[in-house]
Amino acid sequence: MDIDLEKIIKESDKSIERLPIKDFSEEAYLNYSMYVILDRALPHISDGLKPVQRRILYAMNELSLSHTSKFKKSARTIGDVLGKFHPHGDTACYEAMVMLAQDFSYNHAFIEGQGNWGTQDDPKSFAAMRYTESRLTKFSDLFLDEINMGTVKWAPNFDGTLDEPKTLPSKVPNILINGSSGIAVGMSTDIPSHNLAEIIGAVIKLLDNPKLLTEDLRKIIIGPDFPTKGEIVLNESDLDNIYLYGTGNIKIRATYESNGKEIIINSIPYQANTTKIIEQIQEQILLKKSLFLESVMDASDQENPVRIILKIKGRTHHVDDVMSHFFFTTDLEKSLRVNLNMIGLDGKPQVKNLQKILLEWIKYRLITITNKLSWELDKIQKRIHILDAYIVVYNNLDKIIEIIRNEDDPKKVLIKTFKFTDAQYEAIINMKIRSLAKLQEKNIVEELKSLNQNEKKLITILKSKNKLNKYLKDELIEILDTFARERQTKISNTASSKAIEVKAVVNTDPVTSILSKNGWLKFSKGHDIDINHGGFKTGDEYLLHENAYSDKPLVFLDQLGFVYNLDPTKISISRGQGEPLSRYFQIQDGISIIGMHLLTEKLSILTMTNYGYGFICLHEDLIVKNKKGKTLLRTKDSLAVKSISVDLDNDLYYLIITDAGYMLISKIKNAPILSKGRGVKLINLPKLSEESIVFTGVLKKDQSLSFSYDSNRKRVMDFDTLKGFIMERNRRGKKIDKKFLLEKVKTTYNIE
Repeated sequence: MDIDLEKIIKESDKSIERLPIKDFSEEAYLNYSMYVILDRALPHISDGLKPVQRRILYAMNELSLSHTSKFKKSARTIGDVLGKFHPHGDTACYEAMVMLAQDFSYNHAFIEGQGNWGTQDDPKSFAAMRYTESRLTKFSDLFLDEINMGTVKWAPNFDGTLDEPKTLPSKVPNILINGSSGIAVGMSTDIPSHNLAEIIGAVIKLLDNPKLLTEDLRKIIIGPDFPTKGEIVLNESDLDNIYLYGTGNIKIRATYESNGKEIIINSIPYQANTTKIIEQIQEQILLKKSLFLESVMDASDQENPVRIILKIKGRTHHVDDVMSHFFFTTDLEKSLRVNLNMIGLDGKPQVKNLQKILLEWIKYRLITITNKLSWELDKIQKRIHILDAYIVVYNNLDKIIEIIRNEDDPKKVLIKTFKFTDAQYEAIINMKIRSLAKLQEKNIVEELKSLNQNEKKLITILKSKNKLNKYLKDELIEILDTFARERQTKISNTASSKAIEVKAVVNTDPVTSILSKNGWLKFSKGHDIDINHGGFKTGDEYLLHENAYSDKPLVFLDQLGFVYNLDPTKISISRGQGEPLSRYFQIQDGISIIGMHLLTEKLSILTMTNYGYGFICLHEDLIVKNKKGKTLLRTKDSLAVKSISVDLDNDLYYLIITDAGYMLISKIKNAPILSKGRGVKLINLPKLSEESIVFTGVLKKDQSLSFSYDSNRKRVMDFDTLKGFIMERNRRGKKIDKKFLLEKVKTTYNIE
């Protein structure tokens, strides 16, 4: 059998939709963006929940995990959520569930947990879902007890086998009460939590007068209310801007009390970390930036989730000044961003102001109540319809029995005779004999009377906007009685925080800093130190030393041209071999320090590479504030050689000796002063040669140069001889006489 491949390919091509890559990628990215915005990251104004949160609560409700039921393993809940409604990662889903159970994350938690559900200090320290147990809280009833009363719209789940609610019939504006945060594509949301009583109070006022402005509502809602307490600094927060336009910042700080010389911090800002705050304070004590503080201690326990005790040293500073300092320098004060971005009833994300949020939620809740009352009315009317038929049966019992027994088609005759509907006929035909008792008839009459009254009541409410509003008000007042609690977060006009300027009395003691070839730095007391007996490690030896002081910083330069500073607070008399430089700086592996100097205002340094390029840099260009250092001399494919301190006020010379035996002496003034760079040629070395610099120094008039070969042999070149090597900076230099350079012997140079 012959197969026509060309024909098959042509026919298959007809079923393939062809699009330009630009159009396809644009459409795919837009679809992805909308999915993340609407179905993952942003909460809905109706119930204040994201899809994953809504699915967790609904799945737990389907498992009958109410606040009165027994606890059930969290893994069972997560399994139901993933298998039925949320086909994503179990870790992310469980983290969302944990947050719903943390009373330090939400004002009113949705889930009650048994086991380790994290702590305020470390919210992600919760146990795995196979260990924890959970059930819904009473607060969750406000979202779930009307779920099956026709209140909300439903949609198929991801595989079309089940239905899930698009929103939950929330009885409170949870979007503001518990807040929300999330990052979508191109937008984010940061909604702070608020006090339930204040929010409900504002809703009731709006029901009475829908024309109230945000300014009027602000008299009731004074600001956010976080579960971790704290204090909002009113004069540094954009509360008016937040509630008028939906965006702004809030500055929140810890609260504290004092007891003598002890400061007890009993709350920290929302989402701040106790451990990090203590580390920040301890670092200040270590670096002597908080000389007014003796110690910091974490006394937190189960009863006091936050309890940090600070002990003040001396009587120089008041408690409020000390706390103002730590507000300014640590996470005891934080700035929180607010962005009231949410998905509205129109299904679109939008940043809304306070008035719009509450009015839109009221609209949603009134729709929900209308749906619920309509569902109840329909249920009542269906029952009345059946009971009316029962009354007819009691009044015509003999005749109905006769028809049923004697007629070939009793249904047709009964419907024609008594005007029954199909539903009434089915109810009658399925009646039990005991239902025909006289007492049962009396109960049906009473039930019918009660149902008729309820029917009229529901119809009256549904037809009247005022009565619907009153129904909602009564419902909210009942919720207030059950869930209202005092505001946790204070709001006050307190002074702005500022750091205390530390003017510490530091002893100006002479110390000698000694650096070994392997990069170990030690400090010895005084300047009269025998550096040759420094006690170096095996295989290590002396490299550099500097007469320093305990109150002055040191500057270091490495072979790659980087400069580093050592803070005087880190200078302390060393024991043994000292400390490795890696403790102080982030120096590249295999790179050595080639310069160490006392950083004074008069310091100037001549720095150069082993290829002869260099310049002079001044004090202000040697200051560095981080451990990584900064680039001073651009070395490229060369390395920096030993740096030299120079005095620009005196008539000095720089001296350079190369490994080929050439020496050049030139005036220091011939070297340019630069802040950084490669510099200029301080000696002209031949191109394409491997000649490099082996010694540099600074020479005064009448000084001499010594050549040392071993412990006994030494030769000196006086200044008159050295004059023959003085020339312009860009010269090759002059060959040193052979009698000063011995072959196969290590030569040490020194200016005396």
